[in-house]
Amino acid sequence: QPWWVALLVIIVFSLFVQMAEGTSYGIVPFMNPKQLACTSALVGAGGNVGAVIALWCFYKPLGAIETLLPFKVHAGYVLFWSLLSVCYYWPDKGGMF
Repeated sequence: QPWWVALLVIIVFSLFVQMAEGTSYGIVPFMNPKQLACTSALVGAGGNVGAVIALWCFYKPLGAIETLLPFKVHAGYVLFWSLLSVCYYWPDKGGMF
């Protein structure tokens, strides 16, 4: 494969990652409008804390079993919580259903 194919895949993947992050940060102003700065700070710091938690929960204990197993477990964890996002409901704004 030429190098530009890998570059194209990385660019497309990055585009989808940025769109997914936008949906997460897009709901921040609706969480608690009176405490927008605190909520934004917690959401922003949550990514860093989440990375540390993922490292200690998924990658350290499962690393020696199989090379791809930690990534599969982490992917299942992310998929599980992503599918639950349709259950979010705010009394004043509603939800998806």
